[in-house]
Amino acid sequence: MQTLSNYVYVIKTSGFLTWYANSLLISVVTTTLSVFISALSGYAFSRISFALRDQLFLLVLGTLMIPFPITIVPNFILILKLHWVNTYQGIIVPSLAFVVGIFLMREFFKTIPYELEEAAILDGATPFNAFLKVSLPLAKPALSAVAIYTFISVWNNFLWPLIVAQTPNMFTIPVGFFKTANGQAIEWNYLTAATTLAIIPTILVYAIFQRYFIKGIALTGIKR
Repeated sequence: MQTLSNYVYVIKTSGFLTWYANSLLISVVTTTLSVFISALSGYAFSRISFALRDQLFLLVLGTLMIPFPITIVPNFILILKLHWVNTYQGIIVPSLAFVVGIFLMREFFKTIPYELEEAAILDGATPFNAFLKVSLPLAKPALSAVAIYTFISVWNNFLWPLIVAQTPNMFTIPVGFFKTANGQAIEWNYLTAATTLAIIPTILVYAIFQRYFIKGIALTGIKR
C-alpha cells in the first residue's frame, strides 16, 4: 500500500527530481520543435508544388521501414563529432524529425480549403503569414494529435538517452530507473511511488489535448 512517506523518500533521497526535470525539459522542447517542423513539412507537401514532391514524400515515409537500431551507430558518430555527447541537444535533435507527424499534418492540411489562404493573401498577407494565421489555427486537432504522440514517445524514450546521457545529472526518468535498479535489489514500494509520479505528465498532456486528439486522427483520413 502506498503511503506519503514513499513519495517523500523518492523525492528527497535519489536523483529523481533531476531526472524528472531532464525528462520534462527534453520532452517539452522536442515536442514543441517537432510539432512545428511537422506542420511546416506537412504544409509544404500538401500546398507547395515543386519538382519530385510526391516522390520525396514517399522517400520520407520510406524511412519508417528503417529499424531504429540500424541508425544508432551513425547517429552516435555524428553526435560524437559535434561534441554533443552527454548534452541536451544530443538527446533532442535526433528526435525532431517525426515522420508520422509529417504524414498526419499533410493529410490534415489537404482537408482545409485553399481558398481561405488565398483570401488572406489577397488581403495582403504573405504565404507564410497565411500559414501561421489561417491554416495553423485550423489545424489544432492534428497539432494536438502530433503533440500527444511526440510527448509520450519522448517521455518514455529509453535507448537513445541511455546511450547519450553518461552522467547522472543528464539521466532521464527511464534511464535513471534502469541505472538505479541495475544489479541491485528492487524496493518495490519506492519504485511504484516513483512510477506513479512519472506518469503524471503524460496523463496531463492527454487530458489537455484529448478533445482534439480523436478529431485530429479521424480528419487526417479524409480526402479533400
